[in-house]
Amino acid sequence: MLSQPDDTKEPSMVEYLIGYLLQNGSLTEENLRTFHPSVCNRLDKNTSGVIAAGKSLAGLQELSTLFHDRTVHKDYLCIVKGKLTRSRHIRGYLHKDANLNKVSVSPTKEKDAQPIETQYTPICNNEHATLLKVRLITGRTHQIRIHLSATGHPVMGDSKYGDFEWNKEVKKKFHLNHQFLHAYQLTFVDPIGSMSYLKGKTVTSQLPEQLEKIQKELFHSVKV
Repeated sequence: MLSQPDDTKEPSMVEYLIGYLLQNGSLTEENLRTFHPSVCNRLDKNTSGVIAAGKSLAGLQELSTLFHDRTVHKDYLCIVKGKLTRSRHIRGYLHKDANLNKVSVSPTKEKDAQPIETQYTPICNNEHATLLKVRLITGRTHQIRIHLSATGHPVMGDSKYGDFEWNKEVKKKFHLNHQFLHAYQLTFVDPIGSMSYLKGKTVTSQLPEQLEKIQKELFHSVKV
């Protein structure tokens, strides 16, 4: 689902969040006159995993500040094409085409391009694919998908930036209709103020059943 509402009017995480808070009594219709709870970190549509939200204005503001100041580590799991054997910290410049809802990456700065940084560590591999743990240093639109694709290792199932022929094989074998990309963990490094109680805490979202099955079939028994 969408993280936030857009022009398509499709249900988003925000509507589900508000509905949940109304149902459990954490929020009232009166509260909605002055404030709407919202998410702090967005996930691409068809990317699964953990997402953070603020149910009060103060909570939303302070949590958003933590993400902005990069005091929250954001770790993802993905399967990419090719065999990767060592960790890397890659950099580049991302340019967004709003009309096409696509981005591109270049090694040098271009007009209106934003700097991006991505770290990844191989967890396991075979001759054809690698399961990666990816940490976002910056958090730009489609960053993981385009950055890995630009290095020659596109994310499995990614119809926008991926390998068309490989994706056809994957779809036929595993019935995967979206990218194998999962927001695995949020780790609160050193928050201050009212959020200081979160210091050192990690929130984890296990792989969905379909993705878990795929990684086990490709790499057998794996502990992430």
